[in-house]
Amino acid sequence: MGSMWKKRVCVLSPEQEAGYTVSCAERILRYNGYFLLAILGVQSYNILYTLAYTGWRLHSRASRVYMTLYVALFLVSVIGLVLRRYLKQHLPERARCTVRLQVAYGMLLMIWGACVTVYDQRVSDSISVYLMIALTVAMLVYFTPVQAVAAYGGLLIALYFLLPVLRGVPGDNYGNQVNLAVMTLMAVFISVYRYISGRRHYLDEQIIMEQNRCLSDAAVRDSLTRLWNRRFLDEQMEGLYRRCADAGVPLTVMMMDIDHFKIYNDTYGHPQGDECLRRMAWRLEQEVDEETEYLIRYGGEEFLYIGVGVDAKRALEKGARFNQVIRELIIGPSEQDRRGITISIGIYTRLPAEAPEWSAYIEEADKALYRAKNSGRDQWVVG
Repeated sequence: MGSMWKKRVCVLSPEQEAGYTVSCAERILRYNGYFLLAILGVQSYNILYTLAYTGWRLHSRASRVYMTLYVALFLVSVIGLVLRRYLKQHLPERARCTVRLQVAYGMLLMIWGACVTVYDQRVSDSISVYLMIALTVAMLVYFTPVQAVAAYGGLLIALYFLLPVLRGVPGDNYGNQVNLAVMTLMAVFISVYRYISGRRHYLDEQIIMEQNRCLSDAAVRDSLTRLWNRRFLDEQMEGLYRRCADAGVPLTVMMMDIDHFKIYNDTYGHPQGDECLRRMAWRLEQEVDEETEYLIRYGGEEFLYIGVGVDAKRALEKGARFNQVIRELIIGPSEQDRRGITISIGIYTRLPAEAPEWSAYIEEADKALYRAKNSGRDQWVVG
């Protein structure tokens, strides 16, 4: 039963819940400003009409009560507009606060409508003010099911008891009671439906976004090693180059090649060759910073390293470390059958101002790689 309820109300993970709250807050701040302005407009009219109707004297108790109610809602709505500007500047950290304030304003608006409706009973049995406000709040405010039941149910009970109190002439209250009950059910239904459908819509959006992200990621990942591929290089390298140029920091490119990989493949077979590539990629990934460093399978047994902001000194340390960890890497099934490999590395580090375009980095790193191979392999050479 519990799992069925969770499925129906679309229970989200803590991360999804936080994201959903932010999306609700963004919609509230985007559209509810118009709602507040409409409330201010209506209350301005009510205030001016009451003043004009009483000759600007407010000589009767009723005029003073209505004026107090109109001014109170006007001031609360002004505060809401001021808070709206502040909250827009402090998203997403104030997202939860934004939703709570909207719920509080919605409840205050319903209480205000109930007060006006109760006071109207002196001269009329109309409950239209409360009905209109209650349904409007149900369509705009992000009530949870518990909040909706508590707010509408509590006011329904209060109105059942309070409506006859100020009525000048006793009469049949059955029609109003039925209307209030029907309206309460409708408002609760609208609130719960919006709550559930909103969460489902958000979750569906997240699923679609995650699927699109996976598809996009798969397009720029090498299927064997899961490193970035040549497509990633073609799409992102210009941006990385410009990023270094704008920040005035160096860019390092390393071209790496497995030594004697053809012999390894011929000796152990292509499946073992693929396993060699996977394990090498796995080990090198542990040595890079995902924020500023990128490993790319350039082709066959060739790999490319890109370091954003990596200077010459750090590049040499990184190259030496790459040589060491691959030299120590155990690819075979045991210590008795290590099937070790080595790599040769060509390193090229420059400020973007010293290189005409990003392709120059790869060309120079490739030249340095061949010098490393011709000099005995299992080493790095600076271009």
